[in-house]
Amino acid sequence: MLKSLNLINSIKSKNDIPSKEKWLKYLFCTSQKNVNLRNVSDISKISSRVTLDYVKRTLEVLEQEKDNYDKAIVSVVEDVLKWSEVAKTGSFNDRESWKKKYDLEVHNEASAEIYKDNCKCDYLTYVLIKTHGLVGQYIQGEVNLDKNFELTKLILDKRITKEKLYTILVLLNECVIKPVRVGLYDKVKKDINKAISDIVENNYSKVNFYNSNYLLKRFKNLFPDKTTEEFEQLKVHLENNTIKNSVGFIFENFELWYPYAALRNYKLEEILKIFLITKANVTTEKKSINFNPFMDEVYYMYKGMKVENIFKQRIIESYLANYTINEFADGNIPQNEHIEISFNSTINSYLVGMSFSIQAQKLIEFCEVAYGTSDVFNQSVYLLYDLFGFRRDKYDRFYNEISYLNTMNSTIRFKTVILDYIKGKKCLDVGPGGGALLDLLESTKRFDRVVGIDVSSNVIEALNKKKAKEKKKWEVIKGDALNLKDYFKKGEIDTIIFCSVMHELFSYIETDGKKFNHKTIEMAIKSCYDILPKGGRIIIRDGIMSETNKNRIIVFK
Repeated sequence: MLKSLNLINSIKSKNDIPSKEKWLKYLFCTSQKNVNLRNVSDISKISSRVTLDYVKRTLEVLEQEKDNYDKAIVSVVEDVLKWSEVAKTGSFNDRESWKKKYDLEVHNEASAEIYKDNCKCDYLTYVLIKTHGLVGQYIQGEVNLDKNFELTKLILDKRITKEKLYTILVLLNECVIKPVRVGLYDKVKKDINKAISDIVENNYSKVNFYNSNYLLKRFKNLFPDKTTEEFEQLKVHLENNTIKNSVGFIFENFELWYPYAALRNYKLEEILKIFLITKANVTTEKKSINFNPFMDEVYYMYKGMKVENIFKQRIIESYLANYTINEFADGNIPQNEHIEISFNSTINSYLVGMSFSIQAQKLIEFCEVAYGTSDVFNQSVYLLYDLFGFRRDKYDRFYNEISYLNTMNSTIRFKTVILDYIKGKKCLDVGPGGGALLDLLESTKRFDRVVGIDVSSNVIEALNKKKAKEKKKWEVIKGDALNLKDYFKKGEIDTIIFCSVMHELFSYIETDGKKFNHKTIEMAIKSCYDILPKGGRIIIRDGIMSETNKNRIIVFK
């Protein structure tokens, strides 16, 4: 077994750590919880040594792969993995000392400096620590490929051969990516290896950061789950030279940290406005823009699950909606008495967060505690949000969602009749709730593919957790039922099922600014026709909510 992995497994207290193993002391003796919340399903279960746990998993991948590589290469990668996350850890005194010398927000570079100050520094290891993770960030659109040029320079300076560096980088990226999320490495492996090839061959193509098509591609890498319509609208906005130049300035000059985790639940136009606010508050004297404070504000625990704080989100949405894109683009950012996108800084980073007035903060705290406890409190929440002029659509579904999942599962015996009407071997369940229908479809063993699609991050996270725990084969996708062609090719699905979902689309989705709009249902049906083959089938099991609270008879034509 790798020496470092053996050491981690043997440690029971800080007194067991050999004095020369400073990397392990830093990882073990910490109460820091620096973690990308994008990859966490339960905030309450984040270990106080979450970084040590992650490093251990990276070393376990290396342990599995070590027999396929030369021992010298394995040794280098082991040292990189040991030190590459230390800037996220350390005791209180360690961190206070480090803050004076390093930018801990850019943890790869800070970790490299900490390694250099604590070890007989091997230059190859130093550069690998300093650049670790940047290939993955490049694939996600967060950094430019030339941020890896120090690796290329190792070859140009004849410190290492192309072949050896390529092998090290392939192994290192496998070790750091595989532990992040099951299946992630296989998904990005081809792109990772292509980027590594470009790095070792010094193939840095010239980039025009102020080209609309390039900017559109970067946004697609950053926010891949946005709809085709949103990207079409973004394309229109990027025809405005002021907007294009502002966004290009950000991509040309800064590394981005945690943008997806912080902003993924906002519409693309709202994200663009946040980027324009950011452009107005940064200069090139620093080299990274870090959304970590914003991300930390986005999530909290609700009834045992990680959820996005929709109350804060609605306040920000309201602020952004009050002004046009052009008003943000001119650099004179409109002020609001209740919300501010805030900017602080470290040695090399701008920290993007959100701050609220005392009134808004108290409102948020009240809503978090009160909502869902009784109808009286729910009505109070509605009234308060109306008073402040904040949007409140989707509240019912969002905050009833956790109990809603259980309710949906309990009614499965009434849904078995659906099986009699399914056609073909590939089924799509729109709005799968707690996954009961997915389980039912899989249990029949009649189908080659069973997929669920839902717009809610909470539903998708809960289903993925259930899938892993119960070893299910069905799939789930975060997506919009009104734009199925963005997720499936024509003929890829034979039967589409709307089980107790169509009424939600009708009641909660705004089309042309109006809920209870028949156009929403038309869009849903058209979306099905976009992907179903000839002879495909749509199954609807539902009732419908009337805005007049009267009975309604549905007649299908």
